[in-house]
Amino acid sequence: MKILIDTYGADQGEKVLVEGAIKAQSQRNFTPVFLGNMEKIEGIIGGRIKDYEIIHTDSFISNDEDPARAIRRKKDASIVIGYNKLNEGGYDGLLSAGSTGALLSGGLFIAKRIEGIQRAALATSLPTKDGVSILMDTGANMDCKAQYLEEFALMGKVYLENVLGIDNPKIALLNVGVESHKGNKLAKETYKLLSESKLNFIGNIEARDLLIGKVNVILADGFDGNIAIKTAEGVGSLLFKELKGMFKSSTRNKLAAGILKNDLKRLISSYNVDEIGGAPLLGVKSYVYKAHGASNELAITSAILGLMEYIDKKVIEKIEGELV
Repeated sequence: MKILIDTYGADQGEKVLVEGAIKAQSQRNFTPVFLGNMEKIEGIIGGRIKDYEIIHTDSFISNDEDPARAIRRKKDASIVIGYNKLNEGGYDGLLSAGSTGALLSGGLFIAKRIEGIQRAALATSLPTKDGVSILMDTGANMDCKAQYLEEFALMGKVYLENVLGIDNPKIALLNVGVESHKGNKLAKETYKLLSESKLNFIGNIEARDLLIGKVNVILADGFDGNIAIKTAEGVGSLLFKELKGMFKSSTRNKLAAGILKNDLKRLISSYNVDEIGGAPLLGVKSYVYKAHGASNELAITSAILGLMEYIDKKVIEKIEGELV
């Protein structure tokens, strides 16, 4: 299996993507194909692995560029090259920590949408108390119609059934209340549409229950979904920092931390987003995974392994089968 890895876009630069790929290769056999500056990538690898390829480019699409225009004009940009290589064949998937807009635009204009799907969506896994939950969308589509959210639900269902083995996953709509009449126009229209569908729709869910794990697919437009997940990430990060500071603040607290050490490790691990790594871009004809710009090596490793699992399960073909 050959996995294209865009080495641009991560906050920590090329190193985190290359190191993450090297760690992933120690866990599973595949060929990383790095898109980026050859000299820098070779320097980071330093002869530690033999099975890899580099496609040299110094061009990339930044977050402040218009993504659709950049995809059309910057033919030598790393994301554009990656999508074109997937279309040529011989390559299996693409991972990028770069511009979400560029990744989506490349999916729409180069890979193309799955027939019957109007919008692609990022399916972000949530670190939950119990069970498995994914949030769709988390940034690919800022403005949505009810029909788009219904498509997200269908794609999320197929993804969870095949990749995570969850039978008939529960689907809910992120809203300001659990009552059916709550929310804005989009929420009300989506609620009605999902209620009439054959999907396992159980109603609305409030943001305070986002990480409980009571449902498997949580639906939102990209604007609300992105705010929700970044709020959760920020609160979690702040809480763990405050706990760390508190346990170091006195000898008594240090002793308490020592007693609770193993329990604290389990708690932190259960909510560690680095173990999730990234999110599949569902709805396009190529296997694509989006990693967070702030990813560390563990997150990149997890994202690469997640992308290969996504490919193994032939999720795109199964989504297409659901739409026939």
